[in-house]
Amino acid sequence: MKRLSILLIILPIRCLIIVNACAQTVSPDKLPATDFFVGSTPCDAFIKSILKIQADVTCEFIKWELSLYKNKNEDNSGTFELNALYGASQPNTNGFINGGKRIAAKGRYSISYGMRGNSKTKVYHLSEKSFQSSILLAEMDDNILHFIDSEKKFIVGNGGWGYVLNRIKQ
Repeated sequence: MKRLSILLIILPIRCLIIVNACAQTVSPDKLPATDFFVGSTPCDAFIKSILKIQADVTCEFIKWELSLYKNKNEDNSGTFELNALYGASQPNTNGFINGGKRIAAKGRYSISYGMRGNSKTKVYHLSEKSFQSSILLAEMDDNILHFIDSEKKFIVGNGGWGYVLNRIKQ
């Protein structure tokens, strides 16, 4: 009798969990990111100007998280979400003094082809109203995006950080 009552209690709960799990759908406007990239770059005058970080703000490096969402009907555009954390580095850690400052941006991206030395290079143009200008990223391969300037030349990092974002599998 005890066994039957426990079964009668557990069985409906399992059915609800199974039905609920099967009923979950992804709404069309909240599709998962098709590409997710992370990296740490210098925080020099070039990147400060694009992100509108004041020149006198202490900023040694930026940690980037970039999610790209492809449009359903187009291959050459989509939307993006960018989360960046910047500031002065906390000694002996990979973090920031006082936790750093956060930038969160959502915008649109488009894709063009060609840069100096290679007409087939895929270039992402990230545009958002709070940016001074578009962020340009050259696709080096399926896993690496490299920052480039408006003349489509590679931006060179420093001894601590490069201007590269790496794909992370989710």
